[in-house]
Amino acid sequence: MATFEETGNVFWKWLQDNGAALSKDIVIKDYRSEGAGRGVIASNDIKEGELLFSLPRSILLSPFTSSLNKIEGLKDDVAALNGWTPLIITLMYESQKKDSFWKPYFDVLPRQFSTPMFWEEADLKELQGTDIVSKLGKAEAEETFENEVKPIIEKYPSLFDKEIHNLELFHICGSLIMAYSFNDELQKTEKKSNADEKEDNDQEEQEEEEEEEEEEEEEEQQVITMVPMADMLNHKTGFNNARLFHEPDSLQMKAIKDIKQGEQIYNTYGDLCNADLLRKYGFTDEKNEFDLVELDGPLIVEHCNVDQKQDEELIERKIDFLMEEGVFDECFVIDTEHEIPLELIVSVHVLCSTPSEFEKMEEKQKLPKPRLTQDVKQIILNILKKRLSRYPTTLEEDNQELKDATGNKRHALLVRMGEKNIIESTIQTLSAAPVVAAASTPDKRSSNAKNDQGKSKKQKRH
Repeated sequence: MATFEETGNVFWKWLQDNGAALSKDIVIKDYRSEGAGRGVIASNDIKEGELLFSLPRSILLSPFTSSLNKIEGLKDDVAALNGWTPLIITLMYESQKKDSFWKPYFDVLPRQFSTPMFWEEADLKELQGTDIVSKLGKAEAEETFENEVKPIIEKYPSLFDKEIHNLELFHICGSLIMAYSFNDELQKTEKKSNADEKEDNDQEEQEEEEEEEEEEEEEEQQVITMVPMADMLNHKTGFNNARLFHEPDSLQMKAIKDIKQGEQIYNTYGDLCNADLLRKYGFTDEKNEFDLVELDGPLIVEHCNVDQKQDEELIERKIDFLMEEGVFDECFVIDTEHEIPLELIVSVHVLCSTPSEFEKMEEKQKLPKPRLTQDVKQIILNILKKRLSRYPTTLEEDNQELKDATGNKRHALLVRMGEKNIIESTIQTLSAAPVVAAASTPDKRSSNAKNDQGKSKKQKRH
């Protein structure tokens, strides 16, 4: 079996042999001792704007570049699937094909992952109180395998072996996509162009009427692509020094800062909190300024109807009203600034309003101002304390455990501690905040949270 270094050298040569331009000032480095696999460092000083590497589009791996795209019947079956599924099937096929064009690439990709999707039950218990486990989507993924992937595997036995192309491989390929894939905007255009060419004349006549709807669907169904070499760059919050540029004939990674000899080259994955870093990539940052806490909708509703005096129909009307006005969503976000979202304040006002007060809001289609009254303040404090109570340990206990914690345990602690710090600091900040007198009626002027984006923080679950 080839060594770690040998597979890396074969991969580097494969890139060069297939048209990739690699700077003489970069090298791949072994970061396994830090739990990061491979990474890329500067072997010489690099100036801002310098090209680090350029990849021809022929080297990208997607449902459009795979040999599966040339097989009649299968091509259409795969194209009919949504989301990640087409690329998962592509990776399942190409990764097990001994003469695959991308074999040197697959040889440097991991087969084992440290994401919670693959954790044992004992490790998952360390995440209690966070929203990570509920977002893993393991059951939904396995349902996709049974309903969409497995039928294709069974339909094309000359291409797939159900003993090899199984659920385990499905999860591995899904994790590769989550951790290593990129969105390629230009392939979206190509996909749409190919689809347009297939349209019948009758369908083309309807195209103009459906254009807006198709654009919305296209935004939701992003085409994802594996980009060899670009995915070798690691992430470190606050240290981003490279960026991938999508050109018509190539993808180019360029330095966006001066990089000194010996420094690692980072292409960060966005401003992600530790919970998202762990769920998607299997690691956390020791200190993460982008940590956040989500307050879910049901938690808010529960504390605005503690005495159970409001019937379900009225509550649903209030929620619908708030959602139509754009101030209520699946969750509200509190970050390291410890500010209460204005939308949350408005939502509490509406959810706690009497039937007659709410009827006036509906009639005028106007929200109350985001006034931090004593009642609203106390309800939000109760919400925060209830959210904090979901964790089975205290922040002090976590701090003690962190001293000797390693691996999954340490990652879970860093997530929990980051969230608890935010909640506790927000409770302190809110407790000291001044309150205003309650307004007897909704303000005539619609000065609601959706018109004050500077301090508003609400977010859909991802």
